[in-house]
Amino acid sequence: MQPVILLLTVSLIASTLVACVGINKTSQNIAIYDFGLSVPSESNQTNTLKVLLEEPAAVESLNHNKIRYRLNYQNPSRVFFYTESRWAGLPTELFSSKLSKIVNLTKTPMNCSLKLKIEAFDQVFQTVATSEGIVQLSALVVEKKSKKIISSQLITESVTSPSPNAQGGTAALQQASENALKKVITWGNMIADNSELCR
Repeated sequence: MQPVILLLTVSLIASTLVACVGINKTSQNIAIYDFGLSVPSESNQTNTLKVLLEEPAAVESLNHNKIRYRLNYQNPSRVFFYTESRWAGLPTELFSSKLSKIVNLTKTPMNCSLKLKIEAFDQVFQTVATSEGIVQLSALVVEKKSKKIISSQLITESVTSPSPNAQGGTAALQQASENALKKVITWGNMIADNSELCR
């Protein structure tokens, strides 16, 4: 009986090792995307924000690191996910990192804060071969003490994907996100400048 038990034990160990190798191989095949490294020229493109900037939030359906896409030509309301690609972090983390690179916070902020919420963050296919990265941000300028909403705005930006896959979609979403954030900063400053409550 002992040789049989030994053989079974060796087989079990071998199977476990094969399974572990398979798991590691699968993990290594997953492509990870972020918003890219900053380059020296970006330091000349920062925008000064005159109000307090709060941490970005996101709708519940975006609280994960999966890369979403939609097939508008087939079923616009259905959300798909790339199985072998992921974001490096949550969308809120990606946006926070991007904001730190493109925004200069004033040392003496006005009496208001800027709240951002990510409403949409999808690659949208209009045809099998053409897609775009679409970002929607809802923005609020709020008086700090009373929490009164002074103004709100929904900002949508889209950028054509260079290729109909995860690589093209993430590149388009990165650029659309930066464009949307810059618009939000400009809008927030304009609202604060024109509001008595922010002074």
